[in-house]
Amino acid sequence: MSAAAEVQRTAAVDLGALLDAGDGAVVTLVAGETRLAAHRAVLAARSPVFRAMFQHDTLEASCGEVRITDVGGPVLRQLLSYVYTLQAPQLTDTAPELLTAADKYGLSALKAACEQQVAAQLEVETAAAAAVLAVRHSCPSLTAAAIHFIRSQTHKVMATQGWADAMRSCPEHLIEVSRLLGEPPAEPR
Repeated sequence: MSAAAEVQRTAAVDLGALLDAGDGAVVTLVAGETRLAAHRAVLAARSPVFRAMFQHDTLEASCGEVRITDVGGPVLRQLLSYVYTLQAPQLTDTAPELLTAADKYGLSALKAACEQQVAAQLEVETAAAAAVLAVRHSCPSLTAAAIHFIRSQTHKVMATQGWADAMRSCPEHLIEVSRLLGEPPAEPR
């Protein structure tokens, strides 16, 4: 292992330990019943959204509590772990929700890791949701993978409950997915 890689690994371990210990934490992240102590400096250094939140006169900056209403506790823990260690967690069924959170907080490397995981898990029932997720969060590689997958099994995908749910809950994004399905496939490079 190179010296630079060793320093990076050690820093990730040290920051991960700081997160686990909670020493000096001055902000609490709250998602549902989950409350996690964190350090403003670490959050601000890693996320442009947290940086802006703490640099301005916001409720979060003054009260020391950030309520995150659009993720569950396990996803918040994964997000915070990534912020401290810059190591993507083991992604399984939380990848779509974590992708959304990574996009919201400007964590592009985590977003890319989640994008790859969602693409690797494409199935007939989940393809519409994955395509909508990709369009909503501007994920070009996931969009391409989902469109390619749906093209290969169009009738099966469009007959699923997942497609019907996407039509009801995200019609504007599904319209974009349909438009992309109508375009000629990209030429292989």
